Amino acid sequence: MASLAKITIIGNLGRDPETRYTPNGRMNVQFTVATNRRFTDSSGQQQERTAWYRVTAWGNLAETLDKLAQSGALTKGKQVYVEGRLDPREYQDQQGQTRTSLDVNATEFQLLGQRGDSDFGGEGAFSGGSYGGSRMPERQVREAEPRGTMADVPWDDSEPPF
Repeated sequence: MASLAKITIIGNLGRDPETRYTPNGRMNVQFTVATNRRFTDSSGQQQERTAWYRVTAWGNLAETLDKLAQSGALTKGKQVYVEGRLDPREYQDQQGQTRTSLDVNATEFQLLGQRGDSDFGGEGAFSGGSYGGSRMPERQVREAEPRGTMADVPWDDSEPPF
């Protein structure tokens, strides 16, 4: 029986995308996306948690994202929709602690708008169009502001396992 680990992310770019090439010349585009969750804890205090995802696009999708980045349309802070396969990966941080990186191999991408766009129906919300697929989400989302850093998490520059 087949299995699947698919994820849909709506959040903000944590940094400008980077275009890279594997040793055999295959292009990939890498960037981080942050999502925020706001909630009230058991003591009544407002809490906010930020989750970071490391996204890599390959093939035609990578070429399209590279062009968007070069044109200035895809930059840090932009709100995006990403769909892909989730590949959690363990690594050792600088203090020797075992950590888990949430890596996503993107299959679909959509540029939603700038920080401050609060729903999908707002003016200019689909300014970049959809890349890699034709489905569009049909639900409301809250603004996600990137926080923290992922500078110590190593990228996996190997070929995708598909």
